[in-house]
Amino acid sequence: MQAMGRKLFAKVHQQKRHAHHNHEVHYMARDIDEWFLCGIQQVAEGTYNPRCLKRYYFTDEVVDQLHLSDRIFQHILMQQLKPTFKHVMNKNCYHLNGPTGVKYATQRIKHVLQGVNPRYIIRADIKSFYASIPHFKLIKDIKKHYNDPKVIAMLENIITNPIDTPRGMKNPSMGIALRGPLSQFFSALYLKPLDDAFDRTNITYLRFQDDILILCKTKRQLARARRRMMDVLHERHLSLSRKKTRIGSIDRGFHFLGVQYSPTQPVDNQSTSVNDVALTPSSHVHDLDTWGGRTVIEHQNRGFCMVPHSRTLRKAREQVKSMVTTGVSLRRIRNYLHRFVQWLQKTSTEWSYQTLLHDFVRTCKISAAAGIAADLFRRATSSDAVLFQGLSCILA
Repeated sequence: MQAMGRKLFAKVHQQKRHAHHNHEVHYMARDIDEWFLCGIQQVAEGTYNPRCLKRYYFTDEVVDQLHLSDRIFQHILMQQLKPTFKHVMNKNCYHLNGPTGVKYATQRIKHVLQGVNPRYIIRADIKSFYASIPHFKLIKDIKKHYNDPKVIAMLENIITNPIDTPRGMKNPSMGIALRGPLSQFFSALYLKPLDDAFDRTNITYLRFQDDILILCKTKRQLARARRRMMDVLHERHLSLSRKKTRIGSIDRGFHFLGVQYSPTQPVDNQSTSVNDVALTPSSHVHDLDTWGGRTVIEHQNRGFCMVPHSRTLRKAREQVKSMVTTGVSLRRIRNYLHRFVQWLQKTSTEWSYQTLLHDFVRTCKISAAAGIAADLFRRATSSDAVLFQGLSCILA
């Protein structure tokens, strides 16, 4: 634990080496043998109690931030809990695998679309998931799956941690820190009943944090899946986001985890037009009888192609734009774009590094950002003459 914690702090200290000389990280580096060893001892004895969260108000969001020392100690605690995941967590929960979980989920979706040929979809997003988790139910779930009193005591202290705000101290009964090292663990454990509810069914179920995807072959399966999902969410005191939830036919394609699954043209060249019904309390599954009107034969012989979702590329463009505007060095911008394209490439074997950069440049209206992407392309390879010529025409 000591080696892991010291390595993590050294990495953070290296990132903040240019911070003001009065920054707290420099004082922590000087006194690391004092506070670090004391915290490690508390974690080992099960008496660890974190500092209060610090709340910051911004124009577009409210952030509850952990102290740097608490991030290190909770990261160590998370590593100690990881060996228990294979015995506690459901295999359909993919975000505990880290960024690799996106790749595993994408591969499974591709396999199901090619083999099972589903015709209906439930793509759901839970409204304000992390802020809606009640503490008493989460602590009850922890006590149900873990019987170590030391672990239970430390996790309970982390969950019920007070928040220091500009308006005074608060002791909320709901919500967990969004960017904490244990937030992924808490979210997986709290929605475990939902994962278990679809564990032995004939439908395809995937979950990545609060994003849920269910693929069904028949309307009856769709109706049962929707009813089962809503029952569990009601018991968990959660609700769905109406704007981000879709229940209906799969004909128009769908997107999940930054990947757009677009249907290819059917063999008979007949286009399909399906109007999805928004998720409202008055919507019923029998309304699906009026959707599309296509036969089973027309649903067959239809494949899906995988492309990066437009919102995924837009977020990367906005990030590069912000870095260019704020005067970030060219090396850091190039490094960010390179790591982003590499990560996106790993989510699917159908995408190449050069093709993703070409799509980025094609959709980017900022000449400086597009030029950086084109430079990355030239550094990667010069063998793809077609793409290189396309980049030259775009930047001309």
